[in-house]
Amino acid sequence: MLENLKRYVFIKRATKFINTNLRDRRFVNYEKAKSILILFESDYSEKNILVRRIIRNLVNDGKKVSAWGYIEKKEITTAILPDFRVLHQKDTDFFQKPKVSFFNELEDMEFDLLIDLTVNEVLPLQYIAIHANALCKTGSIKNELEVYDFAINLENINSNDEEEPMDINARYIFDQIIFYLKSIQTKD
Repeated sequence: MLENLKRYVFIKRATKFINTNLRDRRFVNYEKAKSILILFESDYSEKNILVRRIIRNLVNDGKKVSAWGYIEKKEITTAILPDFRVLHQKDTDFFQKPKVSFFNELEDMEFDLLIDLTVNEVLPLQYIAIHANALCKTGSIKNELEVYDFAINLENINSNDEEEPMDINARYIFDQIIFYLKSIQTKD
């Protein structure tokens, strides 16, 4: 019940923000993306080995990467760094909206590409995705809002009973998004 209320408030706030804050949307392919914001669900131990590997791959390709994660814990052990941070319960209000200081920090940042690697609807990261200054936002569909310019629908992936179910995780989402971003060529 409480989760439904939080989700309802999020949808209302997000719809209002999207409708009143028009942004310059552009498709940015992988080659042209120079700065990337990654959103991720932190693992409980906060090691985030998979996400750190993804970041290393992007940095090796010459990308400037910032990563913001979230974990449902009251205290975290991860150090807050300019390019890597993990938000937790104390960083959000009752309805899981991050504190104003995070939005102020986001206002000063601009990205070519936002990649949301979350499998589940993580409200604090959904707020970040909506408020981030990114030319192109990508991720998987989690609700009825049109948060992303380029979205992957994960709903039908495991619907085929004949095959063994796929393990849908951040790596799978990343691989799918990067495959399409590298494949699609634009004339701009």
